[in-house]
Amino acid sequence: MHAQPFAKHRLAHAVSIAIGVSLAVPVGAQDAVTEEPMIEEVVVKGIRSSLKRAMDTKRDSQGVVDAITAEDIGDFPDTNLAEALQRITGVAIDRQRGEGATVTVRGFGADFNLVTLNGRQMPTHSGLGRSFDFGDIASESVSGVEVYKTSRANIPSGGIGATINVLTAKPLDRPGLQLSASAKAVHDQSTYAGDNATPELSAFVSQTFLDDTVGIALSGTFQERHSGMAQAFNTEWHEREGGSIPDNGQQTNLPAEGAIVALPQQMVYQLDEWERTRINGQLTLQWRPVESVTATLDYTMAELELDHRYNAMSVWFSPTGQSGTWSDGPIVSPLVYTETNNQPDRPMAAGIDASKNTRDSIGINIEWDVNDRLRLALDYHDSTAEREPNSIYGSSANISMSAFGRNAASVNYGSEIPVTTIGMEDPLSPDDMQITGSVFGASWAEMNIEQTQFSGAFDLTDTLTLDFGGAFTDIDNFEAGSVVQRNTWGQNQASAYGSVTDLVLPASLQGIYDELQGGEAVSNNFFIFNMSDIASRAEQLEALSPDDPMYLAPAPGVVGSCGTAFCADLEPGFGNQFREETWAAYLQLNYMGDLFNRPFNFRIGYRYEETDVTSSAESQSYTRIEWASTNEFTAVPSEDAIATGLTGNYDASLPNVDFDIEIIDNVIFRASYSETIARPSYGDLRGNLSVGQVLRVVEGEHIAEGTVGNPGLLPHESENIDFSLEWYYGDASYVSVGYFDKSVVNFVTSGEQEDVVLFPDLAHPALGPLYEAAIDELGVTASNADIRDFIFTRFPNEAGVDPATQTITGVPGRDGPAYYDVDTRINSDQEANIDGWEMAWQHTFGDTGLGFIVNMTLADGSATFNRLSDEPQFALPGLSDTRNVVLFYEGYGVALRAAYNWRDTYFTGGVTQPGYMEEYEQWDVSAQWEVRDGFTLFVEGINVTDETWRTHGRDPLQLYGVGQIGARYNLGFRYSY
Repeated sequence: MHAQPFAKHRLAHAVSIAIGVSLAVPVGAQDAVTEEPMIEEVVVKGIRSSLKRAMDTKRDSQGVVDAITAEDIGDFPDTNLAEALQRITGVAIDRQRGEGATVTVRGFGADFNLVTLNGRQMPTHSGLGRSFDFGDIASESVSGVEVYKTSRANIPSGGIGATINVLTAKPLDRPGLQLSASAKAVHDQSTYAGDNATPELSAFVSQTFLDDTVGIALSGTFQERHSGMAQAFNTEWHEREGGSIPDNGQQTNLPAEGAIVALPQQMVYQLDEWERTRINGQLTLQWRPVESVTATLDYTMAELELDHRYNAMSVWFSPTGQSGTWSDGPIVSPLVYTETNNQPDRPMAAGIDASKNTRDSIGINIEWDVNDRLRLALDYHDSTAEREPNSIYGSSANISMSAFGRNAASVNYGSEIPVTTIGMEDPLSPDDMQITGSVFGASWAEMNIEQTQFSGAFDLTDTLTLDFGGAFTDIDNFEAGSVVQRNTWGQNQASAYGSVTDLVLPASLQGIYDELQGGEAVSNNFFIFNMSDIASRAEQLEALSPDDPMYLAPAPGVVGSCGTAFCADLEPGFGNQFREETWAAYLQLNYMGDLFNRPFNFRIGYRYEETDVTSSAESQSYTRIEWASTNEFTAVPSEDAIATGLTGNYDASLPNVDFDIEIIDNVIFRASYSETIARPSYGDLRGNLSVGQVLRVVEGEHIAEGTVGNPGLLPHESENIDFSLEWYYGDASYVSVGYFDKSVVNFVTSGEQEDVVLFPDLAHPALGPLYEAAIDELGVTASNADIRDFIFTRFPNEAGVDPATQTITGVPGRDGPAYYDVDTRINSDQEANIDGWEMAWQHTFGDTGLGFIVNMTLADGSATFNRLSDEPQFALPGLSDTRNVVLFYEGYGVALRAAYNWRDTYFTGGVTQPGYMEEYEQWDVSAQWEVRDGFTLFVEGINVTDETWRTHGRDPLQLYGVGQIGARYNLGFRYSY
């Protein structure tokens, strides 16, 4: 006769409570029928014992939840939360500046995953998206992270990929004095200009009083990092039909008609430097006046300041397809692309980006064990995330300078990094550099979430429990931006020769890209300069007398908060305001028993939600269009705005079923079904009309784009099926295989309206008789520069034509109104299927202290991009295979760990033109030595093999970006008591 299972499950539940607070039901101690889902831990201290406990919990628990936990505050498996999460099967990450930032779970990117803090939905500061940036939070302030891959009725909705719950320490969970402190020096090999080593400090203290009925915990983290990157990128690929490439005797392997041909817009080489300062803090107070009641008050703050400086050089193409060596079709890319005498400029740029992100969250939680059968909990929090400019130059600023006299440019795309050759009429000289264009952008975002959650659990019998509850979530989201742009990118309104000679320094790209194949051939000379010095010089030149040969004419109507065009407009204005209110209620039954004398658990639940959406915005209006530079027509903003207000609403019914059974000793089978939703991004829902301030005409084709959101969008809906089989064959060893299948509808995609006249009185100078006269005289292949010269020469006295300032302005009544291709967002009628396998193997070699963890995810889906079609289509970004290997040793006070991560090539986005991130792998290592009880020395290495990254378009030859970031090493100590 099989042993009675109930006692075993209660013990398992007690273990799960000990290692972390549950997201699912925030009530007090619960019995076996509401035990926590399976927890798969990755730990640092006491590896073998912790992995064994994790295996036992995984074996005896219900549901599918993976987790990373730290046994002590400040002792986390990786230096970053996202980087730790990538060790879990099905989880991949996207990196920024060499650090994990956002996560993809089972092929669903950051906007499809919900992040909570201690079970509370957290705001984001992106303004337009729902993705959570894990770079804001230091791992030292976190006690654990849970990843809920399958949904349940009593967890918040919003994560099709997963719900990720970040846990912080509670003082009453660990009575008595708890103390931890650490310090480390960070050496980042990627920086050229930053400090050789930067500090990271963290501390945690917790104490209980009055017979462990009152507790206080306080943690703080300060981190500074200087980093850099050498990157190269192409700003855009213009696609043409094969027959449009001129058969002029300058082509090799001329593309055939019907082929999709890509022409480069601008090849850029850029050197970046970042300075990041991150401060985290948390205060937690707990009071247990009687054994059955626990009250918790907590406050969490996070602040991140990021300063970015860069220098860049580039070549700009028409692009006309003038001369090239082409790949074979049907997707044709240039192997070598060359233009002569089309673009005379030799542009170089410098920029400063500065932003400040802040987070504040205050919450209160009350848990009450009413009696032996009923438990209740009430939770409220008010949380805010903000992003704002952190410089007089705004959030992002760029000043471009150029030397003129370029007579040829050629790019060879045959290596990992393209190699550019530039021909000049005269050698490059500092005296030739002139200030051309500039842009100063500022962006703001603020999101506030007030959320109240009520939950309860009632034991109907010893084997049957009813979970119930509800929630109200009120989200207010604000996003705004400003742009001060001086659109004189050409020579016609540039500063005088010699005006910046003393501010530029000669430099070379030789040896910079040494980790990239082909990088040794990148050796262009250019000038570097400090953007703030150039901005100050430009203001001085504008203040001169117009008779002075160094005088720089101000751009009319372009002024920032400093009174000139060389700073940002730091007034956010009305912006886009968005509100989302959601009511939710749920019921869930949990049952456990025997089936054919084998223990099983069964759960069935239902969650219902109603959501109301309101979007209010002011859209920019424009007075005129000026043609002030060769390739750009600029819409000049007016002081008036167009007010808009749109609403939407929807409801969702979300059932879930979970079942597991031990089919034979040590072998467990699990099955789950659920329906989940992920809400559209705020950028898709906002109701404002936004049009690009810069319009272009390329080979007679008018390029002007606008967007408008759609608050009436429905959420993405997914039906999910999960199966898993697990074999526990040793003391701390197991093998598991899982299968998942998701059928998703209501994907958000583009719905474009072409040639829309948005502003009837906004006259376009390229849609009138002057432009047409130039085309009649010069031919349809005439360059923009030739057309401008013709108009200034033939029609110098016509309205809107100013040869002195080299500006041509559209005149209403004479020139036709500008027309735009307006992109809106709609729910697609396509259904996408995503399925995959997750496999994990954890093994320890007896008492040797050696062990390994190996896991992999194989993901596939129907929502893939057809590269052979240039029609609009839908595809799911982020879907890819992943592999992880962790090797570890623990013994004699020493712990060693090596972790390998690999992610396959994946689609990054695009409606008519796709983008792809190429496969990436990385090795991280760590070692620690416990010198004496509580005192540990450690060293960590991140990306120790200096891996690089690369993105491309429809074909691998169509580079979008490539870069090298270098390795990072940490040396420090940790003390705990």
